[in-house]
Amino acid sequence: TQSTWGMEVTRDKLCSLVKKWQTMIEAHVDVRTTDQYTLRFFVVGFTRKHSKQIKRHTYAQAQQIRAIRIMVERIQEEFKRWDLRETVARLIPDAVSKEI
Repeated sequence: TQSTWGMEVTRDKLCSLVKKWQTMIEAHVDVRTTDQYTLRFFVVGFTRKHSKQIKRHTYAQAQQIRAIRIMVERIQEEFKRWDLRETVARLIPDAVSKEI
């Protein structure tokens, strides 16, 4: 049997992140930890304006989409090395998002 547990971002938080004139990029990755648990991570990224940008919109370019793919590969490599306890311990303080 398969048991499913999860941590989710609430709808209110996700709606507060989404803004007009930008792109939301979503990806997911499945990772097997050292103690043989399978975890599925959903990654959400947003484009943002540069400091001297004049254009109104900040839609994603191909380079930014490739960067998200690299980020997903990096997540997969990081979490493969840890067991479930260490993975959760690193997820709770949100240290992983700062490293990536």
